[in-house]
Amino acid sequence: MLMPLHHWMISHSAKTYYNQLDKSQWLSPEDVKELQEKKLRYLISHAYYHVSYYRDLMDKKGIKPEDIRGINDLQKLPFLSKQDIKNHLYFDLLSNNHNKNKIQRIGTSGSTSEPLICYVDKTQLEMRWAATLRGLQMTGYRFGQRVARLWHQTIGMTKKQIFKERLDALISRRYFIPVFDLNEKTIKKMVNKLRRIKPTLIDGYAESFNLIAQYLKQDSQNKLEVNTVNAVVSSAQMLPDESKKIIEENLKNNVYDKYGSREFSGIAYQCNAHNGYHVVAENYILEILKDGKPALPGETGEVVITDLNNYCMPFIRYRIGDLATASDGKPCVCGRGLPKIQHIQGRVQSIIMGANGNYVPGALFGHVFKDYYFCVKQYQVIQTELGAIILNIVKASRFDNEIFNKILDELKQYMGKEM
Repeated sequence: MLMPLHHWMISHSAKTYYNQLDKSQWLSPEDVKELQEKKLRYLISHAYYHVSYYRDLMDKKGIKPEDIRGINDLQKLPFLSKQDIKNHLYFDLLSNNHNKNKIQRIGTSGSTSEPLICYVDKTQLEMRWAATLRGLQMTGYRFGQRVARLWHQTIGMTKKQIFKERLDALISRRYFIPVFDLNEKTIKKMVNKLRRIKPTLIDGYAESFNLIAQYLKQDSQNKLEVNTVNAVVSSAQMLPDESKKIIEENLKNNVYDKYGSREFSGIAYQCNAHNGYHVVAENYILEILKDGKPALPGETGEVVITDLNNYCMPFIRYRIGDLATASDGKPCVCGRGLPKIQHIQGRVQSIIMGANGNYVPGALFGHVFKDYYFCVKQYQVIQTELGAIILNIVKASRFDNEIFNKILDELKQYMGKEM
């Protein structure tokens, strides 16, 4: 009830949207698709008549709004790239009928390339808030229970926004723990604070959980025992399976993964079945494309997203820069009719191109080096040309050239002997 007083551009409509999403997740897959396509037709019509960027594109290809009736018709339209947004943001990509008092400037982190500026409108912000709440509640959490967020909290905010953020956190029983200065000392403080807060849910960057897991692994005397925690939600990057296992063993509960971005917030969430990710289909159409065509079940392809709610600056077939694996299309045992994606491979720029032509996910290096922690303390992988990588390492106490060469040989098994 108090949310309009302390939240950015979130009104009582957010509760209505949440109630709608809470019901629509249980629709049949056919009904979910029908809802998506109805919203898609409205979006395309709006984009054509109110956004000159899309009108020019469609006119050049001889496409009218009535030609886009369903999800399959999206393939008639070209992609929207990050460079397109940079080139057209302040010229013809914003709609001619948006309300400047009801749009929010969003800056991405630049994890896939350079930071990107875009705009979202009030409806999109409220729908993404409602979808985030629904996604978190897939873990068993309920709004109002204590949440600990391993997050940045106030970076990039104005003083007014910081005040509202802190007031919102106070009323919503949400506690922030800064994560951009993590070291052994601050990790100990973090663990102790979690014990004091006794949250029901812990939400945060995967990198933070990964560091906590390494801290717990190295010192068997430390235990992250917080008996009140029902679930941990990891987001941003991918949390290695080994770290996930350590966190689950210490907290005696499941770790849930969330796939999202600054442009859209939460895009897909894991339910308690832990078999893939449920796409927030009421908000987004997510395509997985291989060689420009829909990926087959089990195939990995590029993620392309259409935002069904942002009318001030429509994202239609946006190349977000991620790779994912297509689902087999079978319904989830949880009973939700939302479409699924099977696995998030990570950011495109976290993929190394092997000399043998293989796309090697950055997670590979974590899997290889974890068994040689006594030899290599830290590593960094940089690729600036095909067929080669720069591997920077910090030697551990028992570094040995023979063992290190063994590591290189193992990496070359995946990237090619010529790498």
